[in-house]
Amino acid sequence: MHRYRVIAILIGLWFLCIGIWQWAGWHRFATVQSGPNTLRLIGRLMARVLWQQSEIFRDTGRWWLVLPLLRVTTFLDPTFAEAYDFAGWHIAYNLRAEEKDETRRYQWVKLGLQVYEQGLKHNPNDFSLLFGFGWTAYDKLGDTALAAYYLERALNAPGKFTKDIDWVRHMLAHAYERMPNIQMALKHWEEAALATPYNPVARGATITIRERYAMAETLYRNGYDQEAIEIMENLIRHPDKKYATIPRHILAQIYYDRGDIESAIAIMQQMTEWHKLEPRAEFKARTWRQRLKERELRPVE
Repeated sequence: MHRYRVIAILIGLWFLCIGIWQWAGWHRFATVQSGPNTLRLIGRLMARVLWQQSEIFRDTGRWWLVLPLLRVTTFLDPTFAEAYDFAGWHIAYNLRAEEKDETRRYQWVKLGLQVYEQGLKHNPNDFSLLFGFGWTAYDKLGDTALAAYYLERALNAPGKFTKDIDWVRHMLAHAYERMPNIQMALKHWEEAALATPYNPVARGATITIRERYAMAETLYRNGYDQEAIEIMENLIRHPDKKYATIPRHILAQIYYDRGDIESAIAIMQQMTEWHKLEPRAEFKARTWRQRLKERELRPVE
């Protein structure tokens, strides 16, 4: 309880300082910059104190107490990118995991992404925020297009290490595989293979993408839908590929582009039942069901 009183006192003092500065500024110091600079400095120092307290709550498993402190922390210091990064992850992962209702779990993920978005308004080129947004959009929301957009930005952001570049390229390739955009996936796997020739993952993925999926994508993008479908269906008939995700994403996209939304949804729904950790299929099934409903409600011309 003593620790909470200290936090409350610090926040009260900060608001008191704001009130005094605003009152004094209007009357005497309107042109002096030291006032607002001092307030910003005080706010940042207090944000660090609250940040340390939120880490204590996090490490002791008191998840629901973390969020209010993080809200105040980012209010006191909007440029505190690390706080936004942790808050977005905390909401989309920890608070989501505590929720039993699927609709509310989805809402927690959306709220976590909104926190990342808010952080990027104040820190538009921060690597950790861009990568965190992209990773969460891929891993929890399941929106591969949104994930690829932020991961592409993260790849070009300053302040990253060599290992970060490698990891972002891998994640980008996975997002494009399941979009599906096989040519873009192949591009990023090839770049990763050139950058880290000692890493067999990218090299192996490049070979796999070329051999299994590139031809099917080329065929269906050039109007040979049925031939592409046959290639993917023959692939998933193999016992080792029975639960493969990439060919089913390709199949579903072909059916969707042909206007057979029901078949596309059925493929994604089946994947959701098989793969509890496949939010990409769940996201597409949800999105496409909504579009199918909108098409059914559209008046006939």
